[in-house]
Amino acid sequence: MQLEIMLFFQRMAHPFLDAVANFLSFFGEEVPLIVIITIIYWCISKKKGFVILFNLMSALLTMQVLKAIFRVPRPFQQHPELIKGQRIETATGYSFPSGHSTGSAAFFSSLMREFRVPSVVAISIVLIVGVPLSRLYLGVHWPLDVAVGVVIGLSATAFLSRLFEKLYDDRTLKEKVAKSLGAIFIIIALCLILLLQAGLVDETAWSDLAKLATILGFGILGIYLESSLIGFSTSGNTKDRILRFIFGIIVVAMLQALKIVFPEGIYYIGAFIRYGLTGIWITFLMPLCSVKLGIMERERDGQA
Repeated sequence: MQLEIMLFFQRMAHPFLDAVANFLSFFGEEVPLIVIITIIYWCISKKKGFVILFNLMSALLTMQVLKAIFRVPRPFQQHPELIKGQRIETATGYSFPSGHSTGSAAFFSSLMREFRVPSVVAISIVLIVGVPLSRLYLGVHWPLDVAVGVVIGLSATAFLSRLFEKLYDDRTLKEKVAKSLGAIFIIIALCLILLLQAGLVDETAWSDLAKLATILGFGILGIYLESSLIGFSTSGNTKDRILRFIFGIIVVAMLQALKIVFPEGIYYIGAFIRYGLTGIWITFLMPLCSVKLGIMERERDGQA
């Protein structure tokens, strides 16, 4: 049945649909998600950004663990004579479940929940449906992959949002949890990175999980440091908000561009540094620098 569905999408192949599928698939990738999250977290509402970020990371972590456990080949790998894979540079791990489907479902359902504006709801629904369909059309995932991915993503929003809202509101608990979880994920990430660097584990299974654990660990640690040392506010005039976003996102791009600096022989050590710096930059160092530069203020009582 799954192969028949894949062949149905293969028969639909057309240059226009190729462009549409590639466009939709892009919205399940890290660049647009990071851009939107940073806009929200730095410039609109720290609490909403916190909830969306943690929903997304919880879903992605679940997805990556399942990938490492089941290790299902992708359609274009299992049936290269029947299925043509497109945008395969984004197909970096195993097939089940779909990372794009998981990420888009978690992110856009959270976005829709936090910002109940008709235009946001409409766009979110289109992408929650469109991104998984695009992955089927592009031949990089099986139907079960995208179905399970969507379920994981929607479940994260449905069952974890209130928990993360309560955690955010309890500053003392938030700092304790962030300090502990940050340390745990950094240790896990470092262990995986060293195993990968030594060639002792399956790269396809563990590479993406190691990077996720790294950015998650340092990002959560950054939340602890920011809450205890800064307490920034997203308030401010439009000019300051635009400046802080441009400043912050340029540094994120520069940190990821460090990939070209590290030799291939220490690729995973370099990835640990890049993703670790990116995580702690987003949640701690960027707010710290912005407060020092005067384009971001500290919180007043009652602000989020």
